Amino acid sequence: MAAQQRAGVDETESETLRLLLLGPAEVWLGEQRLDIAAPQLLTVLAMLAAEPGRLLSTAQLAARLWADHPPKSAASVLRNHILALRRQFAAHGRAGAGTEGVDSTRGGYRLDLPVEFDIAAAEGLIAAADADRRSGAIEEADAKLTAAQRLWRGDPLVGLPGPWAEKERTRLDRVRSGLHETAISVALDLGRHVAAVADLEALVAAEPHNERWHELLMVALYRGGRRVEALEVYRNARRALADELGLEPGPQLVRMHQQILSAEAPDSAGTNESPSAEKVFDPPRVPSRLPPDIADFVGRDGLVHELADMLVADSDRRPVIAITGMGGVGKTTLAVHLAHLVRKHYPEGVLYLDLGGMDEHPRPAEMLLAIALRSFGFQPGELPSDPTERMALWRDTIAGKRVLLVFDNARDVEHLTPFLPSPGAAGVLTTSRSSLAELFGARLAPLDVLTADEARTLLAHMVSERRVSNEPDAAQAILRACGHLPVSLRIVGARLASRPTWQLTAVADRLADQRDRLSQLAVGNTSVELVFRESYRLLTPELARAFVLIAFFEAPDLPVAAIAALLDRDRPEAERICETLVDLGMLQTPERGRYRYHDLLRLFAREVADADQQCEWPRALRRLLDFYLASAKNIAELRDPGVGTHYYAETNAAGEQFTDERQCTAWAMSERLGLVALYRQAADSRDARARTLAVDLALSLAVGGDAGEHLPQVAQMLSVLSHAAEAGGDRGTMARAQVAAAIARLVGMGDLGAARTLRYAGTVLTESGDRAGAIIAEQMLGTAMAYQANVEVAVAHYRRAITLAREMGNRWSEAMSWATIARAYCEAQRWPDAIEAAGQALTLARLIGSLRVESMALHELGFATLQHGDPERARELCRRALDVARRDGRRHQEGWALSRLAEVILYSGDADAAVPIAAEAVRALTEVSATVRRLQAMRVYGRALTAVGRDEEAEQILAKAAQSSRRIGLTTSASAELAISRCR
Repeated sequence: MAAQQRAGVDETESETLRLLLLGPAEVWLGEQRLDIAAPQLLTVLAMLAAEPGRLLSTAQLAARLWADHPPKSAASVLRNHILALRRQFAAHGRAGAGTEGVDSTRGGYRLDLPVEFDIAAAEGLIAAADADRRSGAIEEADAKLTAAQRLWRGDPLVGLPGPWAEKERTRLDRVRSGLHETAISVALDLGRHVAAVADLEALVAAEPHNERWHELLMVALYRGGRRVEALEVYRNARRALADELGLEPGPQLVRMHQQILSAEAPDSAGTNESPSAEKVFDPPRVPSRLPPDIADFVGRDGLVHELADMLVADSDRRPVIAITGMGGVGKTTLAVHLAHLVRKHYPEGVLYLDLGGMDEHPRPAEMLLAIALRSFGFQPGELPSDPTERMALWRDTIAGKRVLLVFDNARDVEHLTPFLPSPGAAGVLTTSRSSLAELFGARLAPLDVLTADEARTLLAHMVSERRVSNEPDAAQAILRACGHLPVSLRIVGARLASRPTWQLTAVADRLADQRDRLSQLAVGNTSVELVFRESYRLLTPELARAFVLIAFFEAPDLPVAAIAALLDRDRPEAERICETLVDLGMLQTPERGRYRYHDLLRLFAREVADADQQCEWPRALRRLLDFYLASAKNIAELRDPGVGTHYYAETNAAGEQFTDERQCTAWAMSERLGLVALYRQAADSRDARARTLAVDLALSLAVGGDAGEHLPQVAQMLSVLSHAAEAGGDRGTMARAQVAAAIARLVGMGDLGAARTLRYAGTVLTESGDRAGAIIAEQMLGTAMAYQANVEVAVAHYRRAITLAREMGNRWSEAMSWATIARAYCEAQRWPDAIEAAGQALTLARLIGSLRVESMALHELGFATLQHGDPERARELCRRALDVARRDGRRHQEGWALSRLAEVILYSGDADAAVPIAAEAVRALTEVSATVRRLQAMRVYGRALTAVGRDEEAEQILAKAAQSSRRIGLTTSASAELAISRCR
């Protein structure tokens, strides 16, 4: 019987599961320690042991282990964990212990073993101590609290994953903190002041923001006769809370201070309840922390309405709205304005928290979370010290609450993430200079500067409508200088508002000087430069270098390929750098692959350039010019096979690559204004290599038919480049610059005086042996003479170009010269000569594959054929010329072909069909600013209108053409006179 009884006891003990998680995890089955170390397996066992005998479904376990995102294999993973537990129980327990220890039924699992859990034991001792204390058995309470403290061997549930373990850690930290507090209060009640002081000093050092430790330390010191030291504890606590959290001490600590000051005997009240009990705190339970709304909020009406509607929509999942943009664009103003508009829809509170993302030393997340939790009623002593657990407490606190959270000035998504609640009833507004692009699921609201009307309205609100209306030009100049950036407008507006006698003109004049503009945009402690410097300070050296070097280039915007050349980086790396700067609000991207600055940011970038960056800029400019010239060569070789590019300066870069004419045209159009800036900066440079690259770039584009309203600016910059080259003793570059400038003047402005420049430049080029440059000069001289109806001289220049071209073996230049001879002979009504020259041009064009020359040859051949009495063939030739021109893709080439086709159709008797074709020719040649060709097309259009009886319209068109022709000295050709006589 005794043997049987002993066996029964052994069997019961061997089936008891002991789980120790208040420190390093240990699992025992009876007297044998189990080999269970896998964190997830331990978590599953802990969840089952916390509720022994209760069935936990697979769904419950999965949610506690993986929250809202369990893997697809969750059920399988749990099943494997249960099998592993059964194997451990079977290996160390009696027969059948594995299957009996963990029961599986109805889609869940249940632990059927007797359990000894150190967590439950500790909480039982705390509850018993609380009962003893309430009954006055202080010594017994002290013994139980000491036993409970011994059960804590370290941090609880170390390494156990999942939301259940995270919440349990947070709860146990609060239990342990309460245990410390109660144990110390009991020690004080027992008169053990010295030991209590030692324990409390260690706790204050470990948790300096826990006001309860300061309070109890003051009690212990006071009761130990150390009143002065007790008061010093209060002063230190107040200083730490103010300096690090921006908070004043709570009411209990203040009351304790006042009691000690007045020599009232303080006690340790407030610790009578169980430390594990849920405490109820006084207000503020409904936070109402929000800066005041701005009185003169202006603009962004559509965005304000859209975002406000999102924030007040009746939904279980309130939005996260991220307002992003460069510094000073008005992100905080918009966020606060929105919060005031919708705050009544958030009855459980509105919290504004400046995350300080742009601060040089931003406050850590745990400190900011402490501020946020204090707003919801938590005392510092109740906040977990572990950052992860503090974040979990924050999310638990916000869960299910209809609160609006405004997180201002987030550095990036990583900085913002600790503060974001789980999806639910809380609405979130956040601002950042970063794009926050990876904040998935949020409504991103990137801000641009104000529109022109909005900017004027803001200035008028601040300064007065009367002052703005009295000086409209000065007001517009101020708006332009401020770049419509809200912070700059508010600074200027504040200065003007506080100085009512100042004239707007005086302020506009000061802002006009770019060198001093940023210093003018400051008032009080606010300045545009400081706003920008906050962002610049965060840039890595590589980003700072790029930010400055790109800003030195004066183009309105730049393609990423050009930026890669400028920075001496490959294209993917350059794009990464630019996109990072965009994400940080330091650069803008108007379209994919192009980047630009806000004007004020460009000025700032130049001002912060260090000595190394300033020294690198000349080399960067050469790299940029090299890239653009290489790109222009690629265009020439694609567009005009046989034209040759070897006589331009040698380049190192590969340049932009093109596959068709459409890409060439798009590139040329998009880069026009940038090229003007490039020529200007090359002209200002003392670098001879930069000047040579710039001149050859302009010349290659001119030969390729570059046209547009930018040509007068191009001509001006090339004139400066020519003078600079001459001053540097480089007559060859000087002459090439003069030829390129003359082409721009002749084509873009109809300046027939360019012929004098061409003659001089041609002579210099011939003398220096630059036959390629001399050919271009001769061809353009021929064109200038042809424009003045001086056909014989024109043809002589073209023939000299042919001679030089044949010497060089340049068939493209020869073909182009024959095509222009054909045009000159047509204007002189020398039809057989025109047909012969056009035939020569057509043969060579098809031989080398030049669509441009082929189109020119075809439409001149068609025009001459008409005069030989074959209108049908003439029409067919001109239609083919138009088709080839359109395949070539250059708009001015299409305009020439349209103009000749309209003439041929008109003179062959179909004026009705000629009118729309002539109108389209005028439009095409107006778009590309081809002055002389446009005037010729206008005359054709006017004659066609006359022929169909639209005399009034015709007179207006012809009068404009005649007036413009007289202004530039254009002579009416013989063929034009013939056409006029025919129309009469």
